[in-house]
Amino acid sequence: TGLLGEIVANEMPWVEVSGADLSQRMVEISRERKSNKERNVYASVSNEEAVEYLSNLEAQSVDCIIASDVVNYIGDISNMLEESSKCLIKNGLVGFTAESYEGSNTDNGLRLLPNGRFGHSRSYINNVAILKGFEVLVWEGCVLRQQKNVDVLGASIILKKI
Repeated sequence: TGLLGEIVANEMPWVEVSGADLSQRMVEISRERKSNKERNVYASVSNEEAVEYLSNLEAQSVDCIIASDVVNYIGDISNMLEESSKCLIKNGLVGFTAESYEGSNTDNGLRLLPNGRFGHSRSYINNVAILKGFEVLVWEGCVLRQQKNVDVLGASIILKKI
């Protein structure tokens, strides 16, 4: 429900954008967002958790799912990718950002970081993606945001349902 929906609505006005957010305030703000052509950015916005939202979508009814700054609050992405796989058409895409975590020999590549968000290793995301029927199309390292004037590193990731 953040700024990514606005970018999609402006760059691809033929696309119907729907969103979900846990924050009622963000839902209300998102319902008021307008594209640069003054149309609503979001066709619909739901006040619910991402996995719950995905689980309520019809099977094979979605072309693409995007989640910017979401998985770092979810942690384990298994259920998110499982529900995404159900509602996506064949060859459908899931794009998301993830905060970097390199992992260690004693964990699975998923960790709650000192900033209160989850970090995900590349191997963790690759393994879960394969397990849930996806292939990694794009993995691009990037700066997700700044926190206390320090770059927070992560990746933009695109998966394809196979």
